[in-house]
Amino acid sequence: MRKFALSLALLAAASLSTAALAADSTASGKIKALDAKACTVTLDNSTVYHFDAKCDLSKFKVGEKVAITWSAKNNADWASKIVAAS
Repeated sequence: MRKFALSLALLAAASLSTAALAADSTASGKIKALDAKACTVTLDNSTVYHFDAKCDLSKFKVGEKVAITWSAKNNADWASKIVAAS
């Protein structure tokens, strides 16, 4: 019975940590660099966020303050949304 309870507890802990890694995060800062062809935005903290190939970054410019919704996938920070921040 003890082994079963321990196994169940370990399984629950592993499931929770996996779910936490999959959650989206939000980053904000000023745009340091913008590459419309590569669909990447670099913020002033030097973090590079990648967008899908059909991105439209034409509304944004270097120096503008933005908020980016992102998640870590395949050793990169993949963004799903970018908005101007006030």
